[in-house]
Amino acid sequence: MARIRPVDQPLRRDVRLLGRLLGEVLIEQHGQPLFELEEQVRHLAIQRRRGPKPGRRAAAAELAALLEKLPLDQAELVLRAFSVYFQLANLAEQHHRIRRTRGHASAAEATAQRGSMEAAFRTLKEAGVPAGKVREALGALDVTLTLTAHPTQAARRTLLEKLYRIERLMEERDRCQLTPLELADNLESVREELTALWQSDELRRMRPTVGDEVKNALWYVEEVLADQLSRLPELFAWAFDRVYGEPLGPIASPVRVHSWVGGDMDGNPLVTPEVLADTLRAHRARGLRLLLRDVEALGAALSQSDRHTSPPEALRQSLEKDGAELPEVAERQGSRTAGEPWRRKLRFMEARLQLALQHVEGRRGGRTGPMAAGAYRSPSAFLEDLGLIERTLLEVKASRAGVRQVRRVMERVRSLGFHLAELEFRVPAEDVLSARASLNGGPAPTEGGARLLAVLERVKEAQSESGEECCRTFIMSMASTAEDVLAAFECAKHAGLWDEARGCATVDIVPLFEQLGALDGGPAVLQTLFTNPAYRRHLDARGVQEVMVGYSDSGKEVGLLAASAALQRAQVALSRVAKEAGVPLRLFHGRGESVARGGGPAQQAILALPAGSLAGGYKATEQGEALDHKYSRPDLARRSLELVLAGVLLHRMDAQPRPTEEDEAAFRQVFDTLAEKGRREYRALVWEDPRFIEFFTAATPVEEISALPIGSRPSKRKAGGLESLRAIPWVFAWTQNRAILPGWFGVGSALEEYAAKPEGLAMLKRMYREWPFFRTVIDNVTMVLAKSDIAIASRYATLAPASTRPLWRLIRAEHARTRRQVKRLTGEERLLDHNPRLQRSIALRNPYVDPMSFLQVELLRRKRAGDPDCDRPLLLTLNGIAAGLRNTG
Repeated sequence: MARIRPVDQPLRRDVRLLGRLLGEVLIEQHGQPLFELEEQVRHLAIQRRRGPKPGRRAAAAELAALLEKLPLDQAELVLRAFSVYFQLANLAEQHHRIRRTRGHASAAEATAQRGSMEAAFRTLKEAGVPAGKVREALGALDVTLTLTAHPTQAARRTLLEKLYRIERLMEERDRCQLTPLELADNLESVREELTALWQSDELRRMRPTVGDEVKNALWYVEEVLADQLSRLPELFAWAFDRVYGEPLGPIASPVRVHSWVGGDMDGNPLVTPEVLADTLRAHRARGLRLLLRDVEALGAALSQSDRHTSPPEALRQSLEKDGAELPEVAERQGSRTAGEPWRRKLRFMEARLQLALQHVEGRRGGRTGPMAAGAYRSPSAFLEDLGLIERTLLEVKASRAGVRQVRRVMERVRSLGFHLAELEFRVPAEDVLSARASLNGGPAPTEGGARLLAVLERVKEAQSESGEECCRTFIMSMASTAEDVLAAFECAKHAGLWDEARGCATVDIVPLFEQLGALDGGPAVLQTLFTNPAYRRHLDARGVQEVMVGYSDSGKEVGLLAASAALQRAQVALSRVAKEAGVPLRLFHGRGESVARGGGPAQQAILALPAGSLAGGYKATEQGEALDHKYSRPDLARRSLELVLAGVLLHRMDAQPRPTEEDEAAFRQVFDTLAEKGRREYRALVWEDPRFIEFFTAATPVEEISALPIGSRPSKRKAGGLESLRAIPWVFAWTQNRAILPGWFGVGSALEEYAAKPEGLAMLKRMYREWPFFRTVIDNVTMVLAKSDIAIASRYATLAPASTRPLWRLIRAEHARTRRQVKRLTGEERLLDHNPRLQRSIALRNPYVDPMSFLQVELLRRKRAGDPDCDRPLLLTLNGIAAGLRNTG
């Protein structure tokens, strides 16, 4: 294993401290025998990985034999011990990421952290890009992050909050000079949280409701993102000044937050029209409460007196108008804010927000009636008042006495509106077609079609109350024709979601192209739409055509290489068609966290996108479990936002090295050849071999995953076989058995076949060196291979019938071939030699994941033999392995 570098020694120290404290908890709660059993299991797992080669197989056999004999009650305790250990290891790694970021921020000017905004500005300056051009590009940045509930975070919110508190205590140890007494108190607090964590149930008693998922997603916005988004202009200004040595000037936050949670009806019958309407009201109520807190804080800060600052005329007139419109507030204020005009103005603003909140809460309680006359009806009116405060403070030389706080609130409103996150709704195309057919006396709609028509009514009501920006994105999953889009357009118009003055619908119609045929046919769909007069007028008024490209279903259908090729082809062709038609195009990337669903390092993925494909802005999903990895702490959120924004800026300015157009065309031809070979190999195994379903069902815990109460959405869109299984449980199942097959199968055969051609290997190496897209694909495959463990996966394969063993031999051979060919291509002696930090992280984790995998195999065997008591410990293994590999799909 690679030597621990000095910069990572604090991480090792933290892991050892938390591991020692966990050991003390085990002894205190269950006695020395449990601790010794856990240590015996741990040492055997480490021997299996790192011991002398002759003894590794013996260690594996001894470990399997030990776990096979464990009674269920002891097996559950061992599982819990390893699962909690991983939660603590994840916490320590997140804390270390923050520590490294702070180290870079406090270091000399020449050590900008890789991927940061400062590093991006340095790249641009070194490329000769003048400050004015960068300033202009920053002003045009447009980034939208759409939160989804799936794959749902496996850990309960109760446990996450305890882990957050432990992390804050670890941070205190790092950042503060503690006295001996304070240090002892800190350590005791960590012990208390850790003991409470051990005594809490890891599993939910019941599945979360859609409302629970809404609250969970909004927590990240309210507690972390709202503040970080408001500070982005300051981050830009600081980094710009460090690099270019001049002020950046005014710049707005370029990030908008949207959400599908509570609006995604694709295969989730629990998202009803009533649930969507309640979600919209919850968004607005929580958003208004957040702004009320902001205004209250500003009122405490802006205590300027008219004895020392003469209030400008514009502020005086505004206060007179407020007093006339809200006489009760003026009377209630009386002399309380006399002589403090800015504070008085904020009290009127607080009252207007309170009236808007009362209306929302009344609607949630079933009361109807118009909104009070003095209430804010839109964010624009609130921003206008904040702008007045900003301008008048500047007039009285208070630029350093409150303006920064006012600007932060303004940025928060620009990014989040009154709703915290703009709700989007997603519907299957078949429901749209059914709803359209039922209009004007047609046949009765299907259940899904009727639900859509009712949803459109709720969206119309919400827009009339709260403005269009509360909910204006209509996504169709499984879209494949122009007729699908036009059907949605007609449904929206029929529901009254229409602006007669502009001649357009008040929602954007967004086709989601997911499968291979839809991705390849997408450009022709756009060409047809752009020639439809009514739809073209709609687009001209809306200003953009948004198209979503799905990474999940395409990968499940044709494998990693063919899906990657299809997505790349589609983005190039869609961008070209839109440019030729003069229609701005926004591509919406439906990325998951796993490589098989479009995951991988965010900045590298953005830089690998086709040139010109971000002309209409960058939009991507932030899915379920990723929210905790990226946005649970302010420093993590800032780093995650920087990586995306810096990547988009560099891509938009075409600052990263790219091959020439001729070379890239040649590279694409080669990649299409690889993709076709990969597609044939993948399809032959997954879709064409009649034994595969039996093997997959037996050799993975896919059936048990459906019982894990981690999300409201069913694991299948509808009844059926593999074709109806969602991509998330498909990937989750292969991750659990450690094969992670969707992330690499077919790649080795494709590379081997092409490398055998004259100059084939030289061409592949050149592509890896010069083409960001190909390098990103191969690096992601390398990461998946490093995380996989084919020896452990072989244990799962023994659960399958003997008739399917030829399939496992084929899978093993392809895994070995892919490892061999990837290392040959990258020049690595060991996987991830080019990424030693990730290599070390995986090497440190794997020995601790292994016992849970061994136990899962044993528990699956017992359950399938009829043991009725295996369900709970089996679900614990799913949670624990997900924590260890940091992935549910």
